[in-house]
Amino acid sequence: MQSSKLETWQKKSAWPLVVFSLIYTFAYVYPIFAFPISNVWNEIFHAVEYIIWAGFVVDYAVQVLLATNKKEFFRSEIISIILVAVPFLRPVRAIRGIVFLRHASTRPKDSKLMTLPWMIASLGALMMLIMAAAVLNVERFAPNSTIHNTGDALWWSLVTVTTIGYGDKYPVTGEGRVLAAVLIIFGIGLVASLTGYFASAIIKQVSTNVGDVVKENK
Repeated sequence: MQSSKLETWQKKSAWPLVVFSLIYTFAYVYPIFAFPISNVWNEIFHAVEYIIWAGFVVDYAVQVLLATNKKEFFRSEIISIILVAVPFLRPVRAIRGIVFLRHASTRPKDSKLMTLPWMIASLGALMMLIMAAAVLNVERFAPNSTIHNTGDALWWSLVTVTTIGYGDKYPVTGEGRVLAAVLIIFGIGLVASLTGYFASAIIKQVSTNVGDVVKENK
């Protein structure tokens, strides 16, 4: 049971966190897709990343202080807290935008921040973009690499997240393969979520129609 103060904080901070997560994502992917850029701009984008990261750390700290049941809060948010708390690992930096957006989307339901289809579509698009940038960052100059530019990376990300696995573009580095594994697992979950949502919607619609027919026949 969340405290009223915690729910109030979560409602008020939900949309700002969505905006900040998108800014974080842009600050991460743009220097990679626009490579090469000047050292000055590169440092500016990195600074933006860490400023927003610090903001999310503060947000978690406030929630911990406001949570009535701190043990339950830590149990429900442990993965996100770990990913947010580790600032420097490159794969963690890559997926932190997704963590931030998911964190914002799980605010109280009555805030109506996201409907399920909107959230799935947003997370899917964001994950594809971030992973494309992340894999390009590690594969661009790797020996025998097949991913050399933004177009290659986006194409690889699309066929990987949809679990098609076309095979013309693939990572050759260890770090790139770890990122690919994460994207594959995410893609399987994404497809399963979409399938479940549409199946549920169809069943609900059929049940409604059958109920209307039964009422008309009475």
